[in-house]
Amino acid sequence: MTVSRQYTKGPLVSVLLLLVTIYVLVLAACGGGASAANNNSQGGSAPTAELSASPATITAGQSSTLSWTTSNATSAQIDNGVGSVNLPNGSTMVSPAQTTTYTLTASNSGGTVTAQATVTVNHTGSLSSIQHVIFMLQENRSFDTYFGMLNPYREANNWNVGEDGKTYTVDGIDDKLSRFVNYDDEGQPFGLFKLQTSCIDDMSSAWLESYGDVSRYDFLLTRPILMDGFVHTAENFAKSGSGEGQFTDLVGKRAMGYYDQDLLNYYYFMASQFAISDRWFSPVSSKSTPNRIATMSGGTTQGLVRDPYVDDHFTNQLDIRTIFQVLDQHGVSWKIYYSITAGGCTERDGDCGQGGHSNDYPVTTFSDFSYSARYLYENPQHLPCNPPTIGSQQAVGDSSNAFCIDIHHIAPLDHYSSDIANSSLPSYAFIEAAYGHGDEHPGSDHSILTGQQQVASLINALMQSPSWVSSVFFLSYDEAGGPFDHVPPVPGHSNDNTDSGLNIPDISSVAVNADSYKPCLGNPPTLHCDLHAGEPGTNPGDAPAIQGFAAQLGFRVPNLVVSPFVRKHYVSHVPMDHTAILKFVENRFIGSSTHLTSRDAAQPDLLNFFDFTGVPWATPPTPPAAASPPGPCNPQNL
Repeated sequence: MTVSRQYTKGPLVSVLLLLVTIYVLVLAACGGGASAANNNSQGGSAPTAELSASPATITAGQSSTLSWTTSNATSAQIDNGVGSVNLPNGSTMVSPAQTTTYTLTASNSGGTVTAQATVTVNHTGSLSSIQHVIFMLQENRSFDTYFGMLNPYREANNWNVGEDGKTYTVDGIDDKLSRFVNYDDEGQPFGLFKLQTSCIDDMSSAWLESYGDVSRYDFLLTRPILMDGFVHTAENFAKSGSGEGQFTDLVGKRAMGYYDQDLLNYYYFMASQFAISDRWFSPVSSKSTPNRIATMSGGTTQGLVRDPYVDDHFTNQLDIRTIFQVLDQHGVSWKIYYSITAGGCTERDGDCGQGGHSNDYPVTTFSDFSYSARYLYENPQHLPCNPPTIGSQQAVGDSSNAFCIDIHHIAPLDHYSSDIANSSLPSYAFIEAAYGHGDEHPGSDHSILTGQQQVASLINALMQSPSWVSSVFFLSYDEAGGPFDHVPPVPGHSNDNTDSGLNIPDISSVAVNADSYKPCLGNPPTLHCDLHAGEPGTNPGDAPAIQGFAAQLGFRVPNLVVSPFVRKHYVSHVPMDHTAILKFVENRFIGSSTHLTSRDAAQPDLLNFFDFTGVPWATPPTPPAAASPPGPCNPQNL
């Protein structure tokens, strides 16, 4: 009588992120014996066989190598289209379209054995893996002043090599510390230096100032690109008494200062674990409000370079289409989370919005647009609110009940915490900064650590929530705000100060005019013109007079891209501005042909940041606790 038995070695279990692949080896011997290697019941030697697959998990379209080893076999075959195989060992490539278990059958006159290996096939992930896009803009920091020293930190911690084996280098200032010098108006030179204080006096990168930073007194199309005006601008801003707080640095030295991981410990860790871009620019070569308007409109201010309310004294809202209107038209959910209300907003440069609002009225740039009145408007007469809005007392506990609001679209920031915990985030969420408090805006009493701590709380909460698995959090800064950056935001010159070995494209592909509006003289300002005499664009030979808003972008800004799908330790060199986030939202939730203006249409799709198949951060890292504010807030001791 012949006895057939199954012997199982095993199982060897391999876990790859969320996918579990089980390699099964089954040995069966016909004839007696306690194992496949033992003699069979007839006294002969039974065959043995082993089969493995490497890699055991592939993406559809990729290949895996099947390897086998046999002994005492006179023939061997592998099913699923492989056929007869060489003895006693060998290998072959397979490319299954679906998860497939391959069986090797080895035989001789004494019996037959089988061995199995499974190739798990993952079908390529895609943008649809992301269900929630979160975008937060802080205030007024340049890339170099925050992240210019990332390279030494990344290298020291071995966080500069991606999972693809490539070394990712940031276009920073660690190799340029003695290269750049700016002079104040008295001829005193200032080079780059490490800031010892968490607070510095305020600065500006408004329209005139931004062009002056690039080339101090020359705005012509043929101007030399010198990056020599940052100290001059900071010096004169302090002497004018403009901006936030008090001023002790009257020479402009602070413009050349930078931070590193000593104060920005949370940001440096997250920027090294997840992904950043060293070619992320603000869309307008000007101050906060024009950039925030452009961030919601797809890149256009329709000709304006100033704050239309604080500077130009407009009284009507802007009739410019926004991303929120487009999302509504396509039935895509969205929500703005506001961090501060009119009664608590102390920022003096326009971010608090139009004056005259009740104390509990939300502070959001969206209020600058006429479309916002569908979801938020003043109601001092306490008339019945127009649906979907409700009275502010019922909605947010406003004792004066002075406005109408739809909290499903505009909500206090504490709703963010409950939304991520309850898996009720919208498709697109925009987080407004705590202007004048935690926005990281320069100012003699504004510690950067307050903002870092708030951002850390928002990102950490997301990473620990059920919403993590389907979300991406984009953090950036509305504009550079006055601190030095070595990368000229000028098409044709953006790599003038960059190592050619980094192979970074010029910004010409994204520095395009959003529409037909160009900056123009408006004194007094009109709806589409608010340049003052002598400013860049008023002379026919000036770069913006010829090229419009495409002549110069805003400077580079710090950023983080945080998601379970983000590539580890990745640095993107692909040029972009804030409107690339709108394109990402449009592509994900509407379609690739949708755009607001020519500017957002020209942006990259940002897919280079992501690995939707591997899901590198399915389990997020554990970041350090953000440094406690205010820290060494001594702006007089830079």
